[in-house]
Amino acid sequence: MKTTFHTDTVKNPNITKTHFGVYGIIRQKNKILLIKKTRGPYTGMYDLPGGGQEKGETFMQTLAREIKEETDCNVVSAENERRKSVIFGDFTAASGEKGVLLHSAVLYDVKISGNPTTDGDGRDSDGCVWIDTAELTAQNATPYALIGADKPLIALSDENDNVITTHIRKTPLPQGRFIMVSAILMFNSRGNLIMQKIATHKDWGGLWTYSAAGHVDAGENYEQAAVRELKEEMNVEALPEKELTVVPIIRNGKLFARHHIFIVHSDAPITPDPYEVAEIKEIAPKELKMQIKKNPQDFFEPFVRAFYTYCQAQEI
Repeated sequence: MKTTFHTDTVKNPNITKTHFGVYGIIRQKNKILLIKKTRGPYTGMYDLPGGGQEKGETFMQTLAREIKEETDCNVVSAENERRKSVIFGDFTAASGEKGVLLHSAVLYDVKISGNPTTDGDGRDSDGCVWIDTAELTAQNATPYALIGADKPLIALSDENDNVITTHIRKTPLPQGRFIMVSAILMFNSRGNLIMQKIATHKDWGGLWTYSAAGHVDAGENYEQAAVRELKEEMNVEALPEKELTVVPIIRNGKLFARHHIFIVHSDAPITPDPYEVAEIKEIAPKELKMQIKKNPQDFFEPFVRAFYTYCQAQEI
């Protein structure tokens, strides 16, 4: 049965095309087996072997058929099923207009038998090739090829804060594209804020900041990223109760990123990730205001702006 993923990304006004497919990640040490696309939004790019379901097919049947058609190899095993949706922006459609693709997929780690063909399939592949994962970039590979190569993909927004494309983290940003960050202010039943000091090896290491924060990954929205970051950094599972504010981050006089700030209340035990967090503390908001006034250099500046917004709303 054909599957449709229902996510809030479907409401994104940028999206001009949607697609669903089943794909195989085939790895040999530092190399991955990819096809070269000859049509569609990914024309000219490396992509995972796979494609859309035919009527009545299961995921596994689609996977086996597509890999046979595109690589001339047989699937020996397919494991670790996971489902994902990403947005691929700014492709040029056949009409010449720019488009944005919402691409949903089922992915498998696949082992094959046989020798991959270098010939095209006569439809949308110009043959397959083993590629060193270090050679793959956002310019020559599709988001799913990059996912298969374990590249850290994040979401980027447009000027209206809608997701517009995926991007390899810590590489130069395309013009007119902005970093998306989710952050949480977590309070306990005593009304105290839980803060973390950023681990020294991280960007802004040693500064006190949000309870948890991080980039919005490819396929996430702001709220989903907030939930994930709180779990990863503090081992706390909680849903945001509301969004407090959006903090714009300006670099060289231009917008660079947006921090969406969410409020959480929880008394759950906290186990901080030592790779991310050097130290945690709980503090009453009034006391924190005095500490920021006395030693502003000890605090991450976007956090301070978010915290003052909270204090103003609570009349603290």
